[in-house]
Amino acid sequence: MGSTPSHIGKNDIDMTTRPPGSLDPKLCRRAAKSDCTLLLVGQTGVGKGHLARWLHAHSNRADRPLVPVNCGAIPEHLIDSQLFGHVKGAFTGATNNHLGMIRAAQGGTLLLDEVSELPPSAQNRLLRLLQEREVQPVGHVTPIVVDVRVIASTNADLTERVAEKKFREDLLFRLDVIQLEVKPLIDRPGELPDLLDLFNHEFAALYKQEPIRFQDRAYERLLHFQWPGNVRQLRTLVERLHVLCPDETISVEHLEDFGQLKKLPRPEDARRKLKDMKIEEVMRVIARSGGSIARAAEVCGVHRSTVYRWISRG
Repeated sequence: MGSTPSHIGKNDIDMTTRPPGSLDPKLCRRAAKSDCTLLLVGQTGVGKGHLARWLHAHSNRADRPLVPVNCGAIPEHLIDSQLFGHVKGAFTGATNNHLGMIRAAQGGTLLLDEVSELPPSAQNRLLRLLQEREVQPVGHVTPIVVDVRVIASTNADLTERVAEKKFREDLLFRLDVIQLEVKPLIDRPGELPDLLDLFNHEFAALYKQEPIRFQDRAYERLLHFQWPGNVRQLRTLVERLHVLCPDETISVEHLEDFGQLKKLPRPEDARRKLKDMKIEEVMRVIARSGGSIARAAEVCGVHRSTVYRWISRG
């Protein structure tokens, strides 16, 4: 197989002191300690949820619940009831009072993932929550005062959504008190060893087996892979290797056979692809998008600021 097995990992990542996403630790700690609303932006799978949990853990509400809500996964006709609650008899099928996810987070943190997917009615209610610190369950006569800290996350350009009349501008202003951008994993190479180690030990504990080892060549390939699916793709790959690989030591061949990845590029190939494609191809996408950076970013599956960064580096 080649080189001597290595890189087993030591599970010594201190997630309590360093925020994920290569963000400024001092800035993140100050944001965490405040009770202001936070908006986390970045591509799908970059780890916005990990950052939200870190922020909650470092907040003054750490001993209270963190309630995550995937706004895009709840049917539109149920979102008001699921988020804000309802009273018995408020509508057909409402056989009991329902607290709602917001009141379930009382004293803690409400994480609104994919906040751009909220329908208009829920946007109106969320605006009231942020302005008045109260909710009105469906069918309830009077509003109820709540104490929750809101963290919202999105991979969409909310400014573009506002321009398209799909998102309330006043709600965007309320959400965007402090914005934290989580960069794509390819722009955070220093985090890869820690993330590999973290996921390796996570799945070793889950499946009650020893952590897997990576041969030097395999480890080097992983560090230079582009990870278009970001942290989520890396975590999925590590789990797949734990489940499917018959050996404790992972080679390049294992990555290709069990990782379900195309031939992993050499480091120089990855750099060349980034340099050439992110200038030439992205410029073509921008042209096809009528010069709109926001639309080009959506086509590329990245945040608008990433496209600006690609262009400026070119």
